[in-house]
Amino acid sequence: MTVARAARLSKQNSPRSAGRRLFCFFGNVIILAVPVVYLQTYSAAHTRQWGARLGALLAPGDVICVSGELGAGKTTLATGIGHGWGALEVVNSPTFVFVNEYSRADGHRLYHVDAYRLRDAADADSIALPDLLDSPAAALLIEWPERVLAALPPERLWVALRWVDEHTREIRMESCGPRYAWMLDRLRDA
Repeated sequence: MTVARAARLSKQNSPRSAGRRLFCFFGNVIILAVPVVYLQTYSAAHTRQWGARLGALLAPGDVICVSGELGAGKTTLATGIGHGWGALEVVNSPTFVFVNEYSRADGHRLYHVDAYRLRDAADADSIALPDLLDSPAAALLIEWPERVLAALPPERLWVALRWVDEHTREIRMESCGPRYAWMLDRLRDA
């Protein structure tokens, strides 16, 4: 398939149509069938509810990247993810400690990283991000992941939040890998 043909097909699959398969371009490489889900939430409680749905699907080894400007709702979504995952503690922003660790009754862990104050992947080493990524009994939730992008695995779920108004947020979830495509399929069915 040529890049031009893939571009035409991609335009036919409107990004506003949740559940459609889109094409991604990385230089000369065409990545086919990248599942993307778009949705809007209309309150903080609604954002937490979607987070809880996502959190219920998390398994050890999962990496969830949550991006968005200040005030977009990243921590609100993270609170829901922790609740749905089954955290025994209340999930809050780890801004001043970089990483919060949450436990679950089965002994698994959820690491919540706030990379806002990190400059790059070299700084990610200073908070032991590679070790967190290799932890066999933990899922990882990263706010401001674009700051440590070079340190992240290629397979992950990327969640981008955008502030629309005081109550409304747009959420775009893009899977990078089959595990995350499966997660988006489950969320679509929810």
